[in-house]
Amino acid sequence: MRKYGKSNAAARMDDKGFYIILTICALAIVVSGYVLFFVPSSSGEPVLEDTPSLPVTAPVVSPPVDLTDDEPLEKVMEDEEEPETDDAGERTPTAAEAVPEESVPASAPAAQQPPVWVRPVEGAVTIPFSGEELVFQPTFGDWRVHTGTDYAGDEGDRVYAVTDGMVERVWMDSLYGQCVELSHADGLTTVYMGLKEGPKVKEGGTVKAGDVIGSLGATNASESAQGAHLHLEARVGDRAVDVETFLTGTEGE
Repeated sequence: MRKYGKSNAAARMDDKGFYIILTICALAIVVSGYVLFFVPSSSGEPVLEDTPSLPVTAPVVSPPVDLTDDEPLEKVMEDEEEPETDDAGERTPTAAEAVPEESVPASAPAAQQPPVWVRPVEGAVTIPFSGEELVFQPTFGDWRVHTGTDYAGDEGDRVYAVTDGMVERVWMDSLYGQCVELSHADGLTTVYMGLKEGPKVKEGGTVKAGDVIGSLGATNASESAQGAHLHLEARVGDRAVDVETFLTGTEGE
């Protein structure tokens, strides 16, 4: 009986020792974990994970975009076109970057030049334009209006266009001889009578002031008493005018 009782006491002591050892091991594990994770190392430097360093870049600040209610953001982005390059690969400046050329003041339009006038022949006036006044006509021996201006000259003398114009008609008249009609600006028409046959101009051609249109002849039968001379008439529309009013101040007056 005594031997049985002692064995039970020894078994209880063995169980109690086991639990004490287990408790001590658990405390050791807790203390070791606290020291490992919570107590700083003796060097005083924190333990950091070995992570790759990131490059440091300066902050990029986008310029403010001025948006209005009528111009959405998409429209602003479209207006910012990429710069073009030329054949050599050089960057072409945009319109905003281009330096404006030095402004050159626009020249004023040239003032319209007045027409040039020259005298039709070198000879002087023999019978002037009379308008409504009657003058003596030596060929017919009567008094009548003189709708043109007669200029003295010799057969073969050159006859000049008094101003720029176009050749409207060239014809031979049974009474007035060889005739040439020119049209000018502002509705002016001039008719040269008593020329030599075969003038220098043709219908549809143009002449400048001073161009030779022909030469004097003795073909004007209506004024044959005066010999070779130029009978020059000027009209504006259907109204006869004095050609000398245009030739005032020209050389040879």
